Amino acid sequence: MALKTPERYLDEIRARNLRIFYRGQRFDNPVDHPVAAPAARCVAETYAAALEPDTGMAARSPLTGEQVNVSNLLWHSREDLIARVKWERLIGRRTGRGALRSPGLDAINALAVVTHACDRARGTGYHKRLMAFVERIQREDLAVSGAMTDVRGDRSRRPGTQADPDLFLRIVDRDASGVVLRGAKAHQTSAIHCHEHLVLPMTCGPGEEAWAIACAVPSDAPGITHIYARQPSDSRRTEGAPLDVGLPAFGGCESLMIFEDVRVPWDRVFLCGETEHTQELVRLFGSFHRFCYGGCKVGIADVVIGAASLIARANGTSDSRGIRDKLTEMVHLNETMYACALAAAIEGRATAAGTFIPDIALANVTKLNVTRFPFEIARLAADIAGGAMLTLPSQADLEHPELGPLVTKYMAASPEVPASERMALFRLLEFLTHGSGAVYFLHESLHGAGAPEAMRIQLRRELPLDPLEAAARALLGEWKRAVSV
Repeated sequence: MALKTPERYLDEIRARNLRIFYRGQRFDNPVDHPVAAPAARCVAETYAAALEPDTGMAARSPLTGEQVNVSNLLWHSREDLIARVKWERLIGRRTGRGALRSPGLDAINALAVVTHACDRARGTGYHKRLMAFVERIQREDLAVSGAMTDVRGDRSRRPGTQADPDLFLRIVDRDASGVVLRGAKAHQTSAIHCHEHLVLPMTCGPGEEAWAIACAVPSDAPGITHIYARQPSDSRRTEGAPLDVGLPAFGGCESLMIFEDVRVPWDRVFLCGETEHTQELVRLFGSFHRFCYGGCKVGIADVVIGAASLIARANGTSDSRGIRDKLTEMVHLNETMYACALAAAIEGRATAAGTFIPDIALANVTKLNVTRFPFEIARLAADIAGGAMLTLPSQADLEHPELGPLVTKYMAASPEVPASERMALFRLLEFLTHGSGAVYFLHESLHGAGAPEAMRIQLRRELPLDPLEAAARALLGEWKRAVSV
């Protein structure tokens, strides 16, 4: 069973014994809860797409020799990297959210490189363990989260100097059977909808061996608690008014994932105390995830641009030169992000582990563009839509026996577009640029996979100015020679 149906996936997550709290109330079924269900359907879409032709969501794995979901694929060629950008855009466009299994994909590919390097340097056996784990998740088509971001406490202090040592996830005990973890991971994208969590460390130094842990943890392991994050307008999903939600079918979710003495067997441990390898792991995981934003956020922006264009039609302004110019600029910004991600894929290289990785500098350039361009796309969309996007009557008003005819009358614009459809378009755009969708289209574009300064730091490391200065000096030398003649 290398490819799973979405129905089977949802049944498996529905049956897991998870400990989840939302607004102080526990719920253990993240598939059917009205606030969490849209994100579950979003993950399910990655399963559905893999069973369809021409989506690029299934590929042959060298590990299994079978077709597997690309959400669990180790990259072995530039073609795999290019395909990743394209299917990320596809899922973003189909869901208005994106492929919520991407952090796990980035985690296995980063660990593949780092465990191989650690084994060569230290004689450990981590890479073989990781390959066994990857083969299993491919054969069973498991959804995997990538759990890297610690809550971090005082940002001016390293893990080992925090007032509370649990502010970075750490090992608190170990014995012949494995290790015990305590701490928390923040901003965990759809972790409640995954079968497995791949826990990764942040950068650690000498003396911080307890925090240098990478391992796989089943999502229903005893000791894990999720506190489900609030999002703007999330309670609209509980009101039974899909028009007011804007995007009722799909959505995202984040959680604070707390580890209270969670035991992990040794065969699931992929780094344990090797602090010298943590910085490279952070560099690779962060850059891989930044790379994927040139597909994922582009797909969401496709929906934003499409909604803005349809609203212009509904408003009767689609023939305006100013509107056309704004839509063209939105497309230009979006395709620029996409082009950067494709360039990072095309410039990818082979690793000593036998995998391929995108160009690190261009991956960070991609994400730097993503930190800005979606905001401008959203601003232009709001400009096209006008004020009604945020001042609409509700679905209850539209359906009210007395108010409904009035709402229909006064929300009408172009005679070709019913008032209810115009309202639905406004709500969709509101969702993506101001509501729950703005969490991942805007704020996640800014801070996901690291804040903008993290990309700038990485660019300074990857692209030093020395070669550019040498080029300038070379031409300066030509000037000097010309003067001396």
